[in-house]
Formats: sequence, C-alpha cells, structure tokens
Amino acid sequence: MRRILRVVLGFGLALLAVGGFLWFVGPASVLRELSRAEPAVLAVGFLAVVGAFYCWSEALRRLLVSIGCDVRGPRYRAAFMSGEFLKQIVPMGHSGGPVFVSYAVSRETDAPYEEALAAATVVEFVNIGASVALAAAGLGVLLATGTATDGPVFVALVTGLAIAVAFLLSVAVLVYYRRALVERFVLWLAAGGRATVGRASARAHSALAADRVRATFETYYVAFDRALADRWQVWRAAAFSLVGWALFLLPMYTSFHAIDQPVPYALVILVVPVLSLVNIVPLPGGLGGFEVALAGVVVALVGIGLPAATAGVFLYRLSNYWFVVMLGGLASLAVSVRLADPPSPLGPTDGEPAEAE
Repeated sequence: MRRILRVVLGFGLALLAVGGFLWFVGPASVLRELSRAEPAVLAVGFLAVVGAFYCWSEALRRLLVSIGCDVRGPRYRAAFMSGEFLKQIVPMGHSGGPVFVSYAVSRETDAPYEEALAAATVVEFVNIGASVALAAAGLGVLLATGTATDGPVFVALVTGLAIAVAFLLSVAVLVYYRRALVERFVLWLAAGGRATVGRASARAHSALAADRVRATFETYYVAFDRALADRWQVWRAAAFSLVGWALFLLPMYTSFHAIDQPVPYALVILVVPVLSLVNIVPLPGGLGGFEVALAGVVVALVGIGLPAATAGVFLYRLSNYWFVVMLGGLASLAVSVRLADPPSPLGPTDGEPAEAE
C-alpha cells in the first residue's frame, strides 16, 4: 500500500510541477502552438515508440535465450511492458528498472527471477551504452556541421556527457571486476533493510537474511556470466538496443516538425540521452524537471521561442512517456503483475506476490 501511496503522491507533485511550468510559460501561447500540430507527423512518433519497445524487449529475449530461458510470444511482450509500466510510474523507477522488468518476466514465463535479473542488468548496461553512443554520434555531427554548438548550454551538455560516461564506466568496472566489493555492499544494504523494513515484514526479514542474499548473489553472477559468454547474442542485443534508442528519440524530432519548428536529429540524439542520464528528479518519469530542462535546452541551442519549445516538449512527452504508461498499463491488465508485487532486488523470490511496501 505504501508503494501505491508513493506513486499517487509522486504523480500529484509531478502534475503540479508541469502545471507550474505551463503557467509560467503561458497556457494560451502553448495551446496556440499545439493547435498547429499535424496529426500524421505525430503518428509517426507514436509508431516509433512501439518499435522501440519491441527492439528493447527483443534485446532482453535474445539474452534470456542464450542462458537457456526459452521466452517468446505475446505473453512475454506483455510481461516486458508491464515491467516498463512499473518503471515509469514509480518515483525514481528507472534506478530499479531491471528489477521491475525481470520480476514481471519471471512471473509470466519460465525464466527464473535471478536469471532474468542478470539478463536484464546486462541489457541495462547495453541500453545505456547505446544511448551514449548515439549521443556521441550526435555530438560529432553537430561539431562537424557547426550546428548549435555555441554558448554555455552546449558546454554543459558535453560536460554532462563526459561525467556520465566516466561514472557508468566506473560502475561497469566495479560490477564486473570487483565482485567481492559489490557483494559486501549488497550485504550491507540487506542488513540495513532487514533492520528496518524487516521489523515490519516477516517476508522481508527472511528474504534479506545474509545467507539467502549471498546465495542470490552467487546465482545472479552465474547467470550474468552466462549472459555475457555468448558474445554474438550480446552484440545482437546491442544492435536491437541501438535501433530501439534511435526509434525512441524519433518522437522528439517528429513532435517539433509537427508544429513547424524543426530541430536537428543530431541535437535530439545528444540532448535527450544526456538529460536522461543526469535527471535525478525523484518523480515518476522525471516529470516536471525533464520538461523544464529539455525546453530550456531547445530554446538556448535552437533559438525558437519558449512557448513553441514547451509545446514541442509536451507533444514529445505525450508519445515517449504517457503513451508508454498507457501501453504498459494495458499490458499489466493482461498479466498477473501488480504495483505492490515487485520484490527487493536483494532477496530471491519464491513465486508468491511480495508484500506491499
């Protein structure tokens, strides 16, 4: 129940933040820009989002198959989208994305939770790498053409990209090469969770016991190594991930074209991944902060007015966030995953729904 209350509170605060931004810009001027939108151009963006999630679900499916989990068909796709739904609506849900997706997939397929989590973690690293690669490609094109490369905002974007890359490489090195250190950290987190949440939940107290967490950790890394062992499947997953990101970013390009305020695609593939990586707004989907930051960057680098930039960003978020929430919600209705279900990533599941946190 507490998780549901957090979601409701998070959405309430997010809508207030978005509403405040709209009031600051001027609702009438934004609505005038929105009224100019071409539905046919917008539709391309919505179709691209569907293609993006198909590619990302296929990237995970390929890795699951490589470790012996034969998952396929509409039920797997629905499970994947229900996990994405949870990731989108829970505050800071992107930080626990692999947990939500792997739990949903393990509930609806024969894939064990720990193996699904290992494969989902690999895919998460691959997805982040693909987004950084696209951002670097966009940066290269902008520098080569001299487009939108003036001013402190561009410098801040490049700096943010460099910091994000350094941080992610450090995390990847720790996860792969310093496993004993990671295990000690996980056990420390589990002990803290057992001393707090475990007092109110017998299930959490049992799941976060040191021996169970250690066993889960070992099972996880066995599956993690198996997923990485098939390099051909990893590269195929990376290809699907890269195409997925290219499609997922297309709606921003089409949204601004729909209101006759074109934005270079090279700028799109630089700006959105960087803002996504550095977005720490503790609200569902980063609502509020992401819109403000993206509109501000577009105004600074492209030179269009704030009402037009706001309208373009709102149309983009309609397709790349609210449309995803709708698809994921419908998928959740078709499967057995519910908001209160997903467990802590520190303890193994036993096939029963987790208690509401």
